[in-house]
Amino acid sequence: MEDFFVIAVDIGGTNYRVALANKQGKIVNRRAELTRSWESSEIGMGRIKETIKKITAAINFDKVKAIAVSAGGPLNPQTGVLLTPPSIPAWRNVPVKASLEETFQIPVWVENDADLAALGEQRFGAGRGYNRVIYITVSTGIGGGVIFDGNLLSGYDLSVSEIGHMVVTRDGPQCNCGGKGHLEPLASGTAIARIAVERISAGRASNLSKMCGDDLSKITGAMVVAAARDGDSMADEIVAEAGMYLGMAVTSLINLFDPEVVIIGGGVSNAGELILGPIRKEVTERVMPDFRGRARVVQSELGDDSGIMGAIALSLDNLGKLPDIGQPAR
Repeated sequence: MEDFFVIAVDIGGTNYRVALANKQGKIVNRRAELTRSWESSEIGMGRIKETIKKITAAINFDKVKAIAVSAGGPLNPQTGVLLTPPSIPAWRNVPVKASLEETFQIPVWVENDADLAALGEQRFGAGRGYNRVIYITVSTGIGGGVIFDGNLLSGYDLSVSEIGHMVVTRDGPQCNCGGKGHLEPLASGTAIARIAVERISAGRASNLSKMCGDDLSKITGAMVVAAARDGDSMADEIVAEAGMYLGMAVTSLINLFDPEVVIIGGGVSNAGELILGPIRKEVTERVMPDFRGRARVVQSELGDDSGIMGAIALSLDNLGKLPDIGQPAR
């Protein structure tokens, strides 16, 4: 088979990234730009298309056979419509697939970013060699993806595996979705920062006060993790509590799917054993006896590239299913 290329697009609330990869899945060119989430979807999609043209300028575009897009949901993977992404408030019901296919005349697939991060880790990262993989991203929010028998678990007309909205307690702070008891407002990077502010405001002593110059609005989840690494007892307590709630969710996922590996990604995963240790402890104590010790809990290997690599894998997989590589199925 002749050499060909695929394009991966990762649309985030702060940045969007575009990568050009060869048929072996190796990135040969890439570029990142600010998303400018306040701009209209028409302007935003126009900028993404221009970036695609820039990173493919040095090759014959006829050799580009497909585009896969990773984006925060909710979205419809069947129609490729990005519905109401909270991180890009100006984008509503955006026909990403149709728009890119009209411009570039090649197949386009659109999937949830956490789902594609799961696929990326399974193909190129910490999930290599495993057929049953669960990936959890713990960052501003919490998302996830499930690889079951080597295939990405997908919904019919909505992305699935909304791990951040698993119920892990009867009550708790209200989630952005309106529910209560959900994992996201208890264990995300945003939650970790919020809890730190609440406890300092209630009189708890912490080096975080000095780190933020007594401006509590500057406290971030990463700052809390850094303080925990430096031995701050309150910060360590908060990270451990987040790990406990994550461990409860991971326990349920293991009982449901019997994965071979559970991969923790996103910014909070940079806490390493500070977060992984409490997760593993909770799993050991709570998982069904027959499932104990079967699933490894590990940190992501690809980091911020999980979604991009997943989009590359999705394109390569789907191209292999087409009757004539690079030609849209009709």
